[in-house]
Amino acid sequence: MREEIYENFLYYPEELPAEMPPPEWVRGADEVWMKTEDGVRIHGLWWPEPAGRPAVLFLHGNAQDVYSWSLVREDLEALECRLLLIDYHGYGKSEGHPHEAGLYADGRAALRWLGERGVPESETVLFGKSLGGGVACEIAHGKSLEGLVLESTFTSLASVAKELFPFLSGYSPDPNAYNSVSKLPEIHCPVLVIHGDADTLIPVGEGLALYDVANEPKHLYVVRGAGHNDVSLFAGRDYGATIRKWLDSVDIR
Repeated sequence: MREEIYENFLYYPEELPAEMPPPEWVRGADEVWMKTEDGVRIHGLWWPEPAGRPAVLFLHGNAQDVYSWSLVREDLEALECRLLLIDYHGYGKSEGHPHEAGLYADGRAALRWLGERGVPESETVLFGKSLGGGVACEIAHGKSLEGLVLESTFTSLASVAKELFPFLSGYSPDPNAYNSVSKLPEIHCPVLVIHGDADTLIPVGEGLALYDVANEPKHLYVVRGAGHNDVSLFAGRDYGATIRKWLDSVDIR
């Protein structure tokens, strides 16, 4: 019952018609489809260039769709990486409805999809933004990834229930729901934690706590004055430059 309550207020999918063409600003991307372990067909965008560079699997937040989120391509341009951006169960053109296990299945399907196209885990960077950080920490378990980026995300859903669900007095999600802080100590790849110090939705203390439990090598990037959805805007050119510097430091190929 508790899971049903938070699902009603946690997920804000924006559905798209299956035949809808990509908007003009989605340049250089291929529309791709993949099937999850529970048989759901999900949709994504794939930028295959520049070849020979690492691939970033971007796991977005709890609202909108891949067409809207495709603007992160500009934020990450300095990385000169390939990019896979997927929609979760029930988002965009993807089938199904969103739920925690389904989002984890989406992330695993995307990793498999990359592997089937010759992109090994060792050349893949998981990038989890907000809710996507919870997905990233789950699917990073047991993987030999090039790196893990966690931006504006939380230690667990229960830890930010008051900020996310202020209208549900006395309600608390299951302690195990999207519990990233319990998973990070078991993840052994380079980690970059990014957070705005003026984030009122997911306070910066959440990011600091994730950084504290992460294994080395790890790096913390706090953006002064940034809130939840404007980290790259406040950071400006330093945003892409900082992530690129971190990536170059862990790219040992």
